[in-house]
Amino acid sequence: MKKLVISVLVLVALLVGADFGLAAFAEYQVSKQMRAKLALSEDPDVRINGFPFLAQALAGDYRDITVKANGVPLGDKLHDVGLVADLYHVRLSLSDALGGQANTATVDDVEGSLRFKASDIGRLLGIPDLTIEPDPQEDQGSGDARGGQSGQSGSQDATQAPVKLTGSTDIAGQQIQVTAHAVLALVGGQLQISARRVELGNSALGSLRVPDVVQQSVARMFTFRLDPGTLPFAAKPTKVHVENAALVIEGTAKNVTFNGRALGK
Repeated sequence: MKKLVISVLVLVALLVGADFGLAAFAEYQVSKQMRAKLALSEDPDVRINGFPFLAQALAGDYRDITVKANGVPLGDKLHDVGLVADLYHVRLSLSDALGGQANTATVDDVEGSLRFKASDIGRLLGIPDLTIEPDPQEDQGSGDARGGQSGQSGSQDATQAPVKLTGSTDIAGQQIQVTAHAVLALVGGQLQISARRVELGNSALGSLRVPDVVQQSVARMFTFRLDPGTLPFAAKPTKVHVENAALVIEGTAKNVTFNGRALGK
């Protein structure tokens, strides 16, 4: 009896090992193809979630595949965009998965996002030391970009988020640190930053409120619109949020035919 139990445990261990090995090989094959399509400097991270892998592979239905990549170039000035996509119920045969032929796949549901780092945004604005962070001051009862109250419980608009931008810029020939309290909004599928008020930073005097007569001029330096292009797997933009050092746009899509391109631009 003891030998039988040991034999069963060994067999189970071998099957589990083989399952993980097949999953890892399929992930590697898909990752290589996506690296070429995205023109990345290294392979993206591809994870086929769920166990056992073999049961999903034989059925040709992978319940959840996560794709993550950093350093995705978009346009001339965005060089370090982060990409994350969760693909639910990916229809792909075992032979195509192991052969890296992801361009034959169809996907029931996609949740994708792009993450724009402060370094890239700073390059666009000409502010190399730009920092980005959520702005709790603007999230406490301040009106949103359409005149609503973003701080009220249950009324948070997923297409808007308060953001604080800080960086050094030229004002009257002087390099001055400016903090802009702004709103990040999703407008026409693009990211729009609208500065509401600005403060000047001074190491000796602390933070100074900019007089109203120059508020508008300085605020324009931190007001811009960013076209992210097509989201991962043609997801439609639905919401935005702010992380420390990044702006994030998210979207969803249904019934996607994956033609080998994770980005449309």
